[in-house]
Amino acid sequence: MIDLHAHYLPGIDDGPKELEQSLEMARLAAADGITDATVTPHHLNGRYRTDAATVRAALAELQAAVADAAIALRLHPGSEVHLTPELPQAVADGSAMTVADRGRAVLVEPPVHHLPVGMEAILSECLVQGVTPIIAHPERSRPLQQDIAPVRRWVEMGCLVQVTAQSFTGRFGHSARDAAAAMLAEGLVHVLASDGHRPYGRTPCIGEGRAVVAEWLGEAVAAEITEVIPAALLAGEAPERKRLRRLVAEAVEARRPRPSWWRRLLGAR
Repeated sequence: MIDLHAHYLPGIDDGPKELEQSLEMARLAAADGITDATVTPHHLNGRYRTDAATVRAALAELQAAVADAAIALRLHPGSEVHLTPELPQAVADGSAMTVADRGRAVLVEPPVHHLPVGMEAILSECLVQGVTPIIAHPERSRPLQQDIAPVRRWVEMGCLVQVTAQSFTGRFGHSARDAAAAMLAEGLVHVLASDGHRPYGRTPCIGEGRAVVAEWLGEAVAAEITEVIPAALLAGEAPERKRLRRLVAEAVEARRPRPSWWRRLLGAR
């Protein structure tokens, strides 16, 4: 599996405070079946400013420590950039780290309690630049828990959506779980990620959430959002969206209750 949202860098943001915690997170991720992960410190959120140069330097140190500890986890650069008017320019000038430093996609965090005026204009600016916004954990947004219609619009615009694995297991409450399920059933979830922050509680694991997705919509959908699409994004490639929609539609149809043979017979009469 590939995790495109996890806070591994020590002492950078609200993730691990020291190197040993980062290494323990890496061990947990590897044990969970994760082979690759992007480090995604907060940037431009009013509290943390972690530009691309800082990410590269901190990641190099952590990669060396992970290798020395013989942990089977490949770490890649990234960031979680807050949705602000600065975002398009930060992406354009390279000060905001994109997914795997490819310049093709960027993880974007919207506010939790409201949807900013002008949000879609900001997303559109990124798309015009050829950079795809990946909307981080929209299921945890209060307004989107009430109505996922904006998520549909963002996906129609060309954005992708990342949902947190622990939302499917109930870690963030029933509202987040229900919103995540609704998005999943409409083919609006492209990436399942951990948003891990530490080696306990908010761990960098996605296996349990993946198992829930597989139970609901099957192994093919679970693999698409934890392996296939994340791998494409790591490589700087555009994911195959139509395949995901087809897989979800087939899985939803397969789960639809079928009338018994005698009801079908009576109906035919």
